[in-house]
Amino acid sequence: MRVIGSVNVLEDAGLQRSMVRASWAIMGAGVGAAFALWIASLASGWHVLEPVGPGWLLGLVAASVVALPVHELVHAAAFVLLGSGGVRVSFGFKDFMLYTSADGAVLPRGRFMAVLLAPSVVVTALFVLAGCVWHAPLFALLGAAFHLAGCTGDLDMVRIIALTPAATFVRDSPAGVDLLEEE
Repeated sequence: MRVIGSVNVLEDAGLQRSMVRASWAIMGAGVGAAFALWIASLASGWHVLEPVGPGWLLGLVAASVVALPVHELVHAAAFVLLGSGGVRVSFGFKDFMLYTSADGAVLPRGRFMAVLLAPSVVVTALFVLAGCVWHAPLFALLGAAFHLAGCTGDLDMVRIIALTPAATFVRDSPAGVDLLEEE
């Protein structure tokens, strides 16, 4: 296999700027949707939204902070489940980003995209489930939005892999991924 491209989320300043812009856009959309939900609730006379106060805000912040390492643990589990035997997973922190690494692990493109998307789906679904169980739609909406805002590096890597159909395999690298083509 030969390398036909690389995605460097830890050092590519342009990609990092794009990720930050996407994060702000996702957070803005989440806050906007929460505000619209609040206005609709007030206008309709339905009082279906949970009371929001300092405890609620602290709970949202705490859940969002806990979601960060859980997100990385989901990546690790996906690497182990979808990777070939012997995948070694490690964790790191750089430039205010937690990350999971299976340095050198090579997976078919679909499996690698599943590894990248797993936390976006699983952790976001946990926020929605918590909101349903606790009858807290604002918590679910904002928690999901804040979590997805932190997934932009994963989402950008999936986008780039998807836009590179010649990359039939993907290798994890210390700074992101290498796109591989069979020779």
